[in-house]
Amino acid sequence: MLDPYILQSPSLLSTPPDETSTLLINNLVFMDDSTLISSSKAGLEHMLSITEEFYTLNNTSANHHKYILISNFLPLTTTSDFSPVEFNLSLSSLNSISFISVTPISITSSFRFLGVWFNIKGSRDFVKKQIAHECNFFAATLRLAKLTAKQVVYLYNTVLIPKLEYRMQVTHLSDKDCYIATRLVRSLVKQKANFFQALPNPILYLSQALGLINLSSHLIQCHANNLFLMANSTTSFIQRLFVYRLMLIQFQFLIPVSPLMVVDWSL
Repeated sequence: MLDPYILQSPSLLSTPPDETSTLLINNLVFMDDSTLISSSKAGLEHMLSITEEFYTLNNTSANHHKYILISNFLPLTTTSDFSPVEFNLSLSSLNSISFISVTPISITSSFRFLGVWFNIKGSRDFVKKQIAHECNFFAATLRLAKLTAKQVVYLYNTVLIPKLEYRMQVTHLSDKDCYIATRLVRSLVKQKANFFQALPNPILYLSQALGLINLSSHLIQCHANNLFLMANSTTSFIQRLFVYRLMLIQFQFLIPVSPLMVVDWSL
């Protein structure tokens, strides 16, 4: 593994890091969707050379014009025009391509992997707009449809919510953001049920009533479930990643003990 991306667990102590506190990552692959990760340009060139040889062995090819390059070394600006980066590949009997040129995207831009959008800067604006668009489109599509309130709730809970959950699995939106994004959906449900628009929203969420899923509460539950699955994973990498996340939380909040031992998080 040449120059992988290294996740180093932060620590409040001055003790030297050991092997268990670091995670080495150089790729994320699912079916035909691949992401190469490296801490250096040489590392990417090495992996790109391997991929070209793989394509030759399997009698296939990749569209280099669809390659996307994202780097955390780029300036935090949206106005800069970046020049293409040229990756020099190693020639061999299986690879006749000497270089690949890729233009990096801005560090403030979001990029997609397996349908989930990421942002190096950590901005949630793109996902927030996506969620609002999905909810508004859902409400606009069903507003004129001859459906009952229960049918609309069923479609929202079983069709739209899983889609939103997938899009937000790496992005946490605040309760206010979720409230604003689902505003038109709640209005639609009230209209179909012949309720006054001034009806308190919590009534819609009651299981004894319509049982509309509260997006914010559902999102918190999903993150808690993912945390539980990571904590109980039998995969060594996931276990180490879970420990890394705990140490990162401990470092950011200056907690002297494991975050799992904290009972009251209120300030």
